[in-house]
Amino acid sequence: MFARVVHAPADPVALARRLVGRAHLAVLGSSSHHGRASRHSFVACDPDDEVTSLDPLGSAPGDRTSPADLASFPHFIGFVPYEALRSIERPRWSPHDERPLAPLSGTRWLRYPAVARIDADAGRVLVAGRSRGAVDALAGFLGAEPRDVVDAPALQVIDDEPAAAHVARVERAIELIVAGDLYQVNLARRLGLRLPKGRTDTADLLALYAHLVRAAPSSFGALLVTPHGTLVSTSPELCLAAEASDDRGSFGALVTEPIKGTRPRGADAPDDARLARELDLDPKERAELAMIVDVERNDLHRVCAAGSVRLVDGPRVVTHRTIHHRVATLRGMSRKGVSREDVLRAMLPSGSVTGAPKIRAMEVIRTLEPVRRGLYTGAIGYQAHDGSMMLSMAIRTAVFGPGSTEGEYLVGGGIVVDSSPARELEETRWKSRQLQSLVARPAKGQGAM
Repeated sequence: MFARVVHAPADPVALARRLVGRAHLAVLGSSSHHGRASRHSFVACDPDDEVTSLDPLGSAPGDRTSPADLASFPHFIGFVPYEALRSIERPRWSPHDERPLAPLSGTRWLRYPAVARIDADAGRVLVAGRSRGAVDALAGFLGAEPRDVVDAPALQVIDDEPAAAHVARVERAIELIVAGDLYQVNLARRLGLRLPKGRTDTADLLALYAHLVRAAPSSFGALLVTPHGTLVSTSPELCLAAEASDDRGSFGALVTEPIKGTRPRGADAPDDARLARELDLDPKERAELAMIVDVERNDLHRVCAAGSVRLVDGPRVVTHRTIHHRVATLRGMSRKGVSREDVLRAMLPSGSVTGAPKIRAMEVIRTLEPVRRGLYTGAIGYQAHDGSMMLSMAIRTAVFGPGSTEGEYLVGGGIVVDSSPARELEETRWKSRQLQSLVARPAKGQGAM
């Protein structure tokens, strides 16, 4: 690999403004959030290949001849939608899915010949890539004058269905839990998004991303402008961090951080502390996370060495700009002979956003949710040159079709036996708070969040 330092702003949004006009802009991470993975952000453009397999490594063997700090640069950047792995459901229990395809419904990995890494701590921008020409080209683009800053486009946020419909879904899920069908299920509702006419180019989408990241800072922020559509994400949740392995066909250490339990931020410091304490002590929230930790532990056990799976941190409360969450961290070591694809099939979609038992929960989701999830609760991230992967959970994510003013934003939560349907509806509103400052007005005849 080749690398060079670029004298440019050590800020992903400011840097990305210099790439407006290039093809298929990618921005990963947000240096404005002091949490996991917040030190480094990445910016890239002009991919030269696309892969649709679950694991792109088969098309691009890891580069193990590079220095470790360069080999960890993204090679492929992309996403795995929720529907990509619904094949684990039992056909007799899950009817044929006649719902229309959602935007970004297929697995896509874009290969970038060079990527810029922003080091927020050192205030440095380093460009690395497979060839000197690719590195020099990206460095040249980043040395250009930035485009003028544009205001984030206003959004219309549209309820696709009456709020009572989500309440009824939750009530039906509780009935199934009481009947012994399952212990927990994650249920979502879809919000339609509409951009103003003519506000769909890369500069507008970058402005939208910048605004949402300011409203809800996230270590796993992402803007991917692809040939198939655009995603704008401020996900707070780590889906899977998979270390590189000496065996190119496998991974090393695996880490996942499920989130379960939510409270809004308080009106002042005492109120905020009260809400965080209430979340941490709530029996329902504690039970919900405990069940999902068990699901994630079980998924890890399918692919990890015996005795290596551990709860290494938490459960604990983590505070974000608009909400509090309860989080736990699990770690395991990939078992010898287990392939990279085996790991991805075991861990995706995550138990954090399906339920327990996982397969039955997915079948209930198919029955109760009126639209396909598409990217929502899938994964967004990158594969590095050394074969490691970093995937965030595709939540708090807006998705738009290519060049389209129409988009969607799904929000949901975990349902257990003592869930309150009205409270679950309110939780979906907490999770969409970052959209509020962008809302123009309700679409005629519809209610806005």
